[in-house]
Amino acid sequence: MNEIQAKQKVVDAGIRLVKSGLIARTWGNVSCRISDSHFVITPSGRNYLSLTADDIVTVAIKDLNYTGNIKPSSEKGIHAEIYKYSEDINFVIHTHQENASVVSTLGLDKITMNCDYTFLGNEIICASYGLPGTKKLRRGVSEALKRSKGNAIIMKNHGAVCFGCDDEEAFKTASNLEKACLDFISRQYKKIKGVDSFDADKIGKIMPSEMQNAQHEGSVDLISTYCSSERKVEGFILHLKDSESVFVRYGQSMEKINEEEQIHNEIYAKNKDINYIIHTYSSDILPISRAYITLYPLLDDFAQIVGTKVKTIVKKPDEIANALKHTFAVIIKDDGAFCCGVSEGDATAVEMIMKKNCKAHIFGELFGEVKPISWFDSKLMRVVYLKKYSKQIRSNKIEI
Repeated sequence: MNEIQAKQKVVDAGIRLVKSGLIARTWGNVSCRISDSHFVITPSGRNYLSLTADDIVTVAIKDLNYTGNIKPSSEKGIHAEIYKYSEDINFVIHTHQENASVVSTLGLDKITMNCDYTFLGNEIICASYGLPGTKKLRRGVSEALKRSKGNAIIMKNHGAVCFGCDDEEAFKTASNLEKACLDFISRQYKKIKGVDSFDADKIGKIMPSEMQNAQHEGSVDLISTYCSSERKVEGFILHLKDSESVFVRYGQSMEKINEEEQIHNEIYAKNKDINYIIHTYSSDILPISRAYITLYPLLDDFAQIVGTKVKTIVKKPDEIANALKHTFAVIIKDDGAFCCGVSEGDATAVEMIMKKNCKAHIFGELFGEVKPISWFDSKLMRVVYLKKYSKQIRSNKIEI
């Protein structure tokens, strides 16, 4: 495959990744080998839906050198290690897919299957933890490759990397990895609970007994109203679950608007960088809101995009707005969470990552291992994201 064809393959794969839900916004990356010495890869911090072949960067496998003004993905070193490992590998995708991400937080060195999955075999190796873009993470993947017999590696507290002879094999590997990780979670759950069935969609019932005991009678039901809003010049538009929308003008008397409208109004008034809000009662998030705990990063994209911690607080407009000065999400006692962002895409990404991290916490409690990323690493990732990555995004006028 020549360079131009390979770049277009990568563009198409990036779009496919976003639409498949395997990544949130620009988190994740795609590459394609073009020779024994080079591969092409997605750029750093760019919206995959807006990429063209001219945005894809050519990188040397040996020393990671590249030319031009567009920076390649910060995870280019992982891709290089995989291409070095086998000349039969021609396509690599790094994902933050949900089930693999949850498994990545459980502190395991590998997970064993009860059957062979195509391109995975009967076990998946978990690479040791390293901060994103670092040599430590790259070394961990390199060591895991030596122990692996399949086409996927889980990276602890990070996500997964899947590869194959071409893009179809890499995507099939990612799909099978999700199934394999769900199967592993299911088998472990049934073993621990001594039951014969497992329903991941009813995650609230999966919680350990001590978390279930934290629930209160009359808690919000999962079918409660879901709403979102977007900032406008003179006010904001509140979108309700049933598609009804209302416009709330800034400065309007608090006596004339309901509690939900007051909360959104207060958030916009006190947080100038927030332009979109999602109030979610996700089945992953609601059990955490009922347990009344502080949620810490189990996944590094949580530390980067959401914050170093998310508190659960009572439903008071001023307290909710104040809590969002240091994070892009806040959990409301018995009432889900508010996920916010500079744009709708940003807020949606925050919601996706919150769901994953909540699910990881619940299963960590169940399996006896809830070990957040260290405060120092979380803080470092958050600072780098806010000071460098987000500025790059805004200068390019694209979403995270």
